[in-house]
Amino acid sequence: QQKKKGLYIITSHDQDQIRRLSKEMGDYLYEERRKKGIIEPNVVFVFDEADEFIPQSPSRDSQKESKKIIETLTRRGRKFGIGVGIATQRSSYLDTNIMGQLHTYFISKLPREYDRKVVGDAFSLSENEFIQTFKFSKGQWLLVSHDALGIDSVALPIKTENAEERIVRTLESIK
Repeated sequence: QQKKKGLYIITSHDQDQIRRLSKEMGDYLYEERRKKGIIEPNVVFVFDEADEFIPQSPSRDSQKESKKIIETLTRRGRKFGIGVGIATQRSSYLDTNIMGQLHTYFISKLPREYDRKVVGDAFSLSENEFIQTFKFSKGQWLLVSHDALGIDSVALPIKTENAEERIVRTLESIK
């Protein structure tokens, strides 16, 4: 087991390749931890452009594979110290079963009405609660959580510092 912190960023121009790698890595980690009862260190898989990994209607085999492991991790991964984060501007394209398993949302601008409806339905939020997001600047979010806040389905506006600066500081501290 690794004791120190780490950040691994994996990118590829080949979407099929990155989806298959996600499936392999997720399957391996989940099965190893499940078999051995390992829960630490905490690991979070973050999928940017999540609509490519967990579409409602996968059209490619690699999408079916990535969707399957992400669904497993969102349903069962927490008990083994594995979390999932998704980032997308196309929430209406995502599998709603997987979205329902996520406990915390950071909502930025959602210009498309259908995207607002999908996210609103997940947390019982009204259209009016999204109006403030239209004026948001960088770092401003609507935070909604089933667990983290102790208040279900209440949208709290928050401001965060630049994530890239935080990553640089963290990486410098673990040298």
